[in-house]
Amino acid sequence: MKKKEMVTYSGEELMQMELPPVRFVVKDFLSQGLNILAGQAKAGKSWMMLDLCIKVAKGEKFFGFNTEKSTVLYLCLEDSLSRIRERVMKLTDMAPSNLHFAVMADNLSGELTKQIDSFIDKHPDTSLVVIDTLQKVRKVKGNMYAGDYKVISILKRLAERQGISIVCVHHTRKKSDKDPFNTVSGSTGITGAADNIYVLKKDDSCSDFAKLYIRGRDISERVLTLQFDDCRWVLMGESSVEDDSFMNDEAMLNLLSFLLRCVYKDIPFRSCAATCLYRLTV
Repeated sequence: MKKKEMVTYSGEELMQMELPPVRFVVKDFLSQGLNILAGQAKAGKSWMMLDLCIKVAKGEKFFGFNTEKSTVLYLCLEDSLSRIRERVMKLTDMAPSNLHFAVMADNLSGELTKQIDSFIDKHPDTSLVVIDTLQKVRKVKGNMYAGDYKVISILKRLAERQGISIVCVHHTRKKSDKDPFNTVSGSTGITGAADNIYVLKKDDSCSDFAKLYIRGRDISERVLTLQFDDCRWVLMGESSVEDDSFMNDEAMLNLLSFLLRCVYKDIPFRSCAATCLYRLTV
């Protein structure tokens, strides 16, 4: 039996190859490949995805970022057609004809990839497929890491082969973590295989404010501050991960407050800690 040899490319050959650039469905925000949007239950993930689908289908800006107008497939597998129609009516006066919905689909162990391939054959300008939720299409048996990695890899290969962006809606664990990306439910096989990860985090489940933590291979790591207003998420601000970490570090904020009070009371920084504390209390 003839052995299959590995195909390699030299650095010079690689530099001379004509390769297509990374495709962005939403410029500098959502690129081609497999993406995960994770968040707490009932945090507003589906509202965000529906708004994204409508904006891409219409070619309108999403969070201020330009979109590529194209056909979109939204697999809303936890909703009914009635609920989807009500939500669409709250977000737009006219539903775009190039936005398609499905409330039932096969799983990844069955015919799901073939179903998506068939849809794209009929709609070759498709750029975005949203699967809401990932749990509805996967069946993990045995080793969780291996199972998670296999599921994500199947969808990742599909996205790469079709040149599209697939977004899987997923959940986060209840246990908190300083790194929001560590809260994504499941093993690291999910976050390790995905191209881009988005974590929607609300400090208070009743709050209208949230932060969207973004990390990926083709997009810059950053944090978006959002407000849920009139059934859609609205961008309120953007910051780096470092700035966000600083503003959420209680010890650093206490130190900053301490230093500011020292300045206000004209206490020289060369004073020992005990002297500073004493003078701050008098």
